[in-house]
Amino acid sequence: MSSGASSRVSRPATDDATFWVSPTTVGSGTRRKEEWLQSMSDMFSGLAEPMTLETGDFTAEDDRVSLTMVGTMPLKTGKVYRGHWHMLFFLRNGKISVMKEYLDTYHAGEIFGFPNTTAQQTT
Repeated sequence: MSSGASSRVSRPATDDATFWVSPTTVGSGTRRKEEWLQSMSDMFSGLAEPMTLETGDFTAEDDRVSLTMVGTMPLKTGKVYRGHWHMLFFLRNGKISVMKEYLDTYHAGEIFGFPNTTAQQTT
């Protein structure tokens, strides 16, 4: 992710936004906005081609937005990550204040590696 792309991605999030990823993956846990942007940059630098996304169900109610997606990420390693996600966003003043990412953790482990079980984050 270039610095310009990082700036565009960060704009719809509050300065104190948190980003949570389901347990049992190398990317699991809760991160602040800057940490999350860096992890996205690291992930996108490993892409062999642009990622494709297909959106599915979309629901918005009160301060929450729910979105399901399927995406394909061809990696430089030759592996292809075909992710299935449910993203839950909490909004404050029209910006994302919390994002929760639920995903197929086993497939993520197959592609990106499984975490060290003694150091696994479960927050």
